[in-house]
Amino acid sequence: MKVGGKADGDAFFNRTRERTALWRILENDHITISGPRRLGKTSLLQKLADEAEDKGWIAALVDVEGLGTPKAFFEALDRHFPDVTLSATLQRGGEAIRRRLTGLQKVSFQLPGGLGGAGLEFQDTKEQSWIQDARTLQHRLAPQPLLILVDELSVFLETLLTQAPAEAPGFLAFLRAWRQQSDVNCRFVFCGSIGLNALLERHRLGTLFNDCYDFRLDPFLPADATAMLTELLRRERWTADPACLAHLCHRIGWLSPFYLNLLLMDAMTVAEERVSETRAPERILIPSDIDDAYDRLLLTRSRFIHWVDRLKRDLDVPSCDFAMATLNAIAKSGDGLTKRTLLARLQKRESDPDRRAERLETILLKLEEDGYIDSQGEKIQFLSFLLRDYWKKNHAR
Repeated sequence: MKVGGKADGDAFFNRTRERTALWRILENDHITISGPRRLGKTSLLQKLADEAEDKGWIAALVDVEGLGTPKAFFEALDRHFPDVTLSATLQRGGEAIRRRLTGLQKVSFQLPGGLGGAGLEFQDTKEQSWIQDARTLQHRLAPQPLLILVDELSVFLETLLTQAPAEAPGFLAFLRAWRQQSDVNCRFVFCGSIGLNALLERHRLGTLFNDCYDFRLDPFLPADATAMLTELLRRERWTADPACLAHLCHRIGWLSPFYLNLLLMDAMTVAEERVSETRAPERILIPSDIDDAYDRLLLTRSRFIHWVDRLKRDLDVPSCDFAMATLNAIAKSGDGLTKRTLLARLQKRESDPDRRAERLETILLKLEEDGYIDSQGEKIQFLSFLLRDYWKKNHAR
């Protein structure tokens, strides 16, 4: 079993409906895959890369998390799509790629430097020395049937906005103009582990990225979660009846593949101990194994501390304190709070009602985009029951 990291090969489950929809959308649009952490966005990108050639695309997954400049970004794209690789793929291309090639139109680069459509004019200054190389790359890649899968774009942008904020608008404008060129044949798919929409809104850059189709990735449906759990148990030579698997899903609440795998793995460890002690003849998972594993997970600080550390890293002290107070109030409520009740609970943190409401809206957007909470329903609540119960146990005093 694989818990955490990218799920590829036979470690990848489900998402059949999502992949069908994404391939349909890619015929005409570039895509941003949005959704909270721990939903398997990177794994989905890898699956698209694996399927791409059969769909008529040449694909590469480009992880830009460790990069922090436009120059480094475009150099990474250049490395992942070298001419020699593209030529070889096109020459050996199967029927799907040959069909796509016959239908491609010549890309027209009529706008000055590929940037005029963004309403920005650039000079090749020292600060923006990446532009000419980026233009060259654009002219090489844009006409070809490429699927450019960019992972951790939001982390890259956060680094860029911290280290060289003046370059961010130009970088985003260049990518937007590339995507909007006449009859462009390549496609971009972007995703990241922190909320891209919240990040861009915070820096007032949303209009430079609103041309992509926003594809929202949701948690598993119960039937898909049960199918995955059943197969994972089979591989480990365990079984469980449907009621037991339903109980595991109920304990998790939000059916993220990561949390499902995490609880199942610990439940099998508990079951191994039980079988060894009782000399039970059959390897059958039972509900008490799941409950015991759940309690053990809450004691494993390393599984959850990064959720706290991330707030301290991303927010200034007043905003972090306000976010912590917000999460503490939600955790103590158990099943969530209405926004009106939450505002009342935060009165001590901010006495001015208008300022309090404004601060709460900003923090809720950050917490929702980063996978802490869900604020779309009547009540604001934690997505993960595990994270909620850990937070209540360790922070909500």
